[in-house]
Amino acid sequence: MNRHQVEKLYEVNGLKDYRLKTTDDLIKTHGIDFKEVDGYSRLDDVNKLLYEKFIINYFNGQGLGTRMTMIPKGIYFVEDFDYLVKENPEDDYWNVAGGLVMAIDKNGLKTVHRTWKDEDYAHLEAIEGTHKTYLRFEYKIDDDRDEWQHVIDPKTWY
Repeated sequence: MNRHQVEKLYEVNGLKDYRLKTTDDLIKTHGIDFKEVDGYSRLDDVNKLLYEKFIINYFNGQGLGTRMTMIPKGIYFVEDFDYLVKENPEDDYWNVAGGLVMAIDKNGLKTVHRTWKDEDYAHLEAIEGTHKTYLRFEYKIDDDRDEWQHVIDPKTWY
């Protein structure tokens, strides 16, 4: 679909300013049912509501060209932590040598979602860094790039 066709879909659905108002608009203009992504059914009600509000704001924050290529792949409530190492024991700082992301379902069950390791630090002893929890939105863009966002609230992500 080209940009002109997407603009027409917005206009036909009463979205003359090319801004989505509801998740129904997301279905009508982009064919995306936000509930059909991996992880949605495992979210609690609070995180489902956050995701519903966020996804409209996130799509509206992108240009039409980007929206045309964006495909939501997953939404997860996660606990994320890093493994830290010191290259030199006398250093005042730590380097991040790896990480673990655990998906947490609505019943509190944790499963490994992602891990990573920097092989340059594999020979060093690591300690566990601080834990962070957040809603993790994963998507594909431009048919080839996998990206994700930390969702803080409906209007804040990074």
